[in-house]
Amino acid sequence: MDKNKRIPKVRYKGFEDEWENMDASEIFKTYFDKNHPDLPVLSASQEYGMIVRENVGFNVQHNKENEAGYKRVLPGQFVIHLRSFQGGFAHSTVEGITSPAYTIIEFRDKSQQDDIFWKYVLTSKEFIKRLETVTYGIRDGRSISFDDFSELEFEVPSLKEQRKIGKTLTVIDTLIRKLEQKLEKLRNIKQSLLNQMFINVNRGGVHTAD
Repeated sequence: MDKNKRIPKVRYKGFEDEWENMDASEIFKTYFDKNHPDLPVLSASQEYGMIVRENVGFNVQHNKENEAGYKRVLPGQFVIHLRSFQGGFAHSTVEGITSPAYTIIEFRDKSQQDDIFWKYVLTSKEFIKRLETVTYGIRDGRSISFDDFSELEFEVPSLKEQRKIGKTLTVIDTLIRKLEQKLEKLRNIKQSLLNQMFINVNRGGVHTAD
């Protein structure tokens, strides 16, 4: 990013305007809605964002009666969960409810912001490092407050450029997942060959002298 002009070093053709400097409080606001116990319970995942708890085998003991106090989460929103100083901002693509200890945030103006773009911003290494400036002294088990987060500034591109960036990063992530799946298959094939080809070698044997 060119600090003098607020222009990124790498850019798509056709985009020339400077990015706008904005406080987090100008972009996001908190969201609070409860009394939806019929919605699925969501858990915060560092890698996958907000996920339906029962779909991933999470067995967390809790009182079902307390779910009326759980907070509703909508697609396109973000959840500030525990371990925030390690990057605890989870994007949600599903509707559900989550722990009342978490903070739900959404855009002040949804027509000007792209949630996929911001998903990558709020999970980037640079952002996680910046969190250290407002989370000093916070220990594991406590969530950063929205007021702390509001102190941060961001350089924000137009909605059109946000969507372009978000789409590109999503395509790259999809390719990475496909390659990782192929890699895992190759590892399994290799291990299967090792087990079958070297079975006699690994068992050893008794050497008989002539």
